Amino acid sequence: MKFWYAVQTKPRRERAVAEAFERNGLECYFPRIRQWRHRAGKRFREVGPLFPGYLFVRLAFAGDYPRVRWTPGLARVVAFGDSPVRVEEEMLSQIREMEKAGSRGRLRSQALEPGARVRVMEGPFAGFQGRVVTRLSGGERVRILLELFRRQAALDCDPEWLRTEAAAESRL
Repeated sequence: MKFWYAVQTKPRRERAVAEAFERNGLECYFPRIRQWRHRAGKRFREVGPLFPGYLFVRLAFAGDYPRVRWTPGLARVVAFGDSPVRVEEEMLSQIREMEKAGSRGRLRSQALEPGARVRVMEGPFAGFQGRVVTRLSGGERVRILLELFRRQAALDCDPEWLRTEAAAESRL
């Protein structure tokens, strides 16, 4: 029986790993979104990975893993201890919804201090809660810690997408 698994890739190798999996006849899901990038002092929109360094593959683990384990660019299958972690269909459907939502709309900016509890109000992670870690590069981005896949994950996002917990509650 085949199940979905999260796999970690080497930096910026998600697309190459996804293509290699598909060439091997495996079903692969590489979620992407349009996002703002900065290069040479200019700001532009570009399609990039929703989860940099991660993608999802459907495997009959015992049978398929030996043929994919040496895929160029693959770092590892996400596991706890020695057990690879299955990703439920429900989780993938939520991720597909995040991918569809993309980065529609923008909210007014606010001052966010490190340690503040926030809720993501817009973008692919709308509804998730986290804690502000720091402001990045001139205050255009904020790094927050979210609970994803049963561990904390850092997310760099536009501060206009965030609301402090008190402000988020009053809008509901």
